[in-house]
Amino acid sequence: MQDTPTPTPLPVADLADLFSAPDPPPFALVRRHAHDGSAGDPFDVYIGTMHTVRRVTDLPSGPPRPGGGPHALAVLPYRCLAEHGLDCRDDGTPVRVLKIRRWHTADTAALTAALAAVRPAGDLRWEDAGFDDTDEEYAGRVRDLLAHEVARTGLHVLIRRDFTARLPCHGAAAVGELFRRLSAAEHGAHWTFAVHTGGQRGAALAGASPQGHVSVEGGRVAMHPMCGTLRLPPGGLPAAEDLAAFLRDRKETEELGAVVDAELAILCRVTTGDVRLEGPGLRPLARVLHTECRISGTAALDVRHTLAGTLSAATAVGRPFAEACSVIARREPSGRGYYGGSIALLGHDASGGEQVDTAVLIRTFELSGRGTVKLSVGATVGPRSVPAEEAAETRAKASALLSVLESTAATAPGDTAATAPGDTAATAPGDITPGGTAAGAGRRRADPGPGDPLPHDASAGGDAPAAAQGDGAPGGRTPGHRRTGPRSTVPVDPAAWPSVSAELDRRRALLSAHWRGRSRPGGRPAPGGPVLLVDAGGEETAALAVMLRGMGRAVEVCPAEHVAHATGVRPGDPVAPDARVRSADSAAPAVRVRPRDAVTCATGLRSADHGMHGAGTRCADPVTRATGTRATGPTADGGAHHAVDPLAPGTTVVVGPGPGDPLAIGDDRIAGLRALVAGLMSRGTRTVGVGLGFHLLLAELGLAGSVRPRGEAAAQQEIDVLGRRATVGYGGAYAVLAGPHTDALARRLGLTLWYGPGDGELAALRGPRTGGCAFLPASVLSVEGAELLTMLLE
Repeated sequence: MQDTPTPTPLPVADLADLFSAPDPPPFALVRRHAHDGSAGDPFDVYIGTMHTVRRVTDLPSGPPRPGGGPHALAVLPYRCLAEHGLDCRDDGTPVRVLKIRRWHTADTAALTAALAAVRPAGDLRWEDAGFDDTDEEYAGRVRDLLAHEVARTGLHVLIRRDFTARLPCHGAAAVGELFRRLSAAEHGAHWTFAVHTGGQRGAALAGASPQGHVSVEGGRVAMHPMCGTLRLPPGGLPAAEDLAAFLRDRKETEELGAVVDAELAILCRVTTGDVRLEGPGLRPLARVLHTECRISGTAALDVRHTLAGTLSAATAVGRPFAEACSVIARREPSGRGYYGGSIALLGHDASGGEQVDTAVLIRTFELSGRGTVKLSVGATVGPRSVPAEEAAETRAKASALLSVLESTAATAPGDTAATAPGDTAATAPGDITPGGTAAGAGRRRADPGPGDPLPHDASAGGDAPAAAQGDGAPGGRTPGHRRTGPRSTVPVDPAAWPSVSAELDRRRALLSAHWRGRSRPGGRPAPGGPVLLVDAGGEETAALAVMLRGMGRAVEVCPAEHVAHATGVRPGDPVAPDARVRSADSAAPAVRVRPRDAVTCATGLRSADHGMHGAGTRCADPVTRATGTRATGPTADGGAHHAVDPLAPGTTVVVGPGPGDPLAIGDDRIAGLRALVAGLMSRGTRTVGVGLGFHLLLAELGLAGSVRPRGEAAAQQEIDVLGRRATVGYGGAYAVLAGPHTDALARRLGLTLWYGPGDGELAALRGPRTGGCAFLPASVLSVEGAELLTMLLE
């Protein structure tokens, strides 16, 4: 094989030879689209040698090509998450890498001609097609998940099901035909691709993924979180009022915020800073439209470690990410294979700098060398899920992906014929037909029979096609205004419509001013002391660290057990006898009151000042205002910062967010964190809590009355806090409520409390040597998050 380091056109005859060879070499066909949705007709053909590696970090670095270009294409299975210690079924799916030796380009005309020369497309016929479970069984799994996991924690998690079939005539030409049909059906996919491992019985992947995941170019790493699905009417574009209503939907706003927060947490692990948020914008596809954002930062790692550090897309897993991984491992019946993984193109730019571009492996066929085909689809199960609707959503996704392989409105496997006005119901010659020669043949128990209704109004064109939103998105919406007739092919930018543009501007204004790089009126620079950020297990910790550094702070992130060791506190040791109080109307323990020396050191009060019934004296205002000077922040060193001594004068310890009930009895992790907080306060260390850290402070100060589940993983609220009206984002599964004596005790301790959106829910506190907030300042849903965090650190 003669190497071709620069792209050259591939003649039709050579492309036909590739498809018809008895022992074809490994190859990939890839059409990549720019992030603005534009793409030309030519696609890339990569031919080379196929290898497997053990880990993502073992991918080849490759020498730079003259003038730049790719050197390898990798397919990364979902099980790679185990490299981070996350719960994951290890099903043995290999990490494959195509080392590129020949790089060509071709166009659709050449592809069509090459396929016609080697075999008729009509040989592509499914047999034994259907889901591996019934809709009722899948809905039952969702119902059980809602009752036993979601109701308790408020998490969102994507649960998959598999659609399988047999393709008797398979091989390189069949893979090429799948690529051709996917390309013709969806011009808006981020990547349309087909990868064949080579040989007569080679395995393959073929898909049209709507979502890019991570990319590195020009020294910056970027991610493209996507969420929200608006199904388009048959005419192609929605009415402006329908699109504006979609953008005003609070649920859609918070869902996108939650997805961006999850991706931001991942991004901040692989960047040195200068993180910026752009969007949301619109991502129109053939039959659906999505909202998406772009987040980027200065790359801290090489592309292999960047790939390893960003597995996998939150839309294919859920949030909180680690907890969703655990639920998937427990509740899905088998490993995921490549579903939810990534396909990545690695290379260099013209100057030799590393590059990578990826797509999420969703809406993708997995073909074995034995002719079996698997298509995995899923629905995100959350607090507002309805089991039957989630089952219908998965069926719609599978039906839509299969339907794009047909050139007319013929139905997907197992569905009855239905047409939109003006469409024909017959299957054209050469199209993939359900069950081989007869519609419905080989139908399994999950497949609807004749006369069964189609999910999501498929007859009206409302199904999401192959490049519909990543499976982690909420269910799609169809606008009430529907037009009939041929789909418009004229490029129109709906974001330019005045009403839509206004709604997009409003949405952008409801996202973090810090991450958008916008200075806020009245904003003040952060004061100078170092910060020790205690990692309490929250995914948001990395984003909080990057925000603090961006505010001019020197920051070190340490696990809780390391801080406990440095301060002489053993996390498992009790620090005081239990003095728990139960509310008269609640079975939840109210609080364990801390020893008086800890409260005294935390608040600046004498021991005699904080009795619940004593005549305590109120402290003077303890807050020292900012001087306007900034501490010199760390240099771009990939996260290696000077050690921060928690006992050094001027150090502020921030106990970060994390999962868990702060008043849980018998939870060793929570007990250890509470002991750490008590130890820090007893030593007079300025201690600030965020999320769970704030709840632990409330508990140790005797201010927590009870805990209740929040019910939503992410929510944006407007509240009065720290002397101003602010828009903030909440996360986590629990809210801490005030007890009957909370306000009186706070006054005696010289603390100021602010209440949140829920009745009696504590939102923030500030006082001598302590402070905190229940909301997440680093969330993209916290518009004034950085300014509020500055005020807490003063």
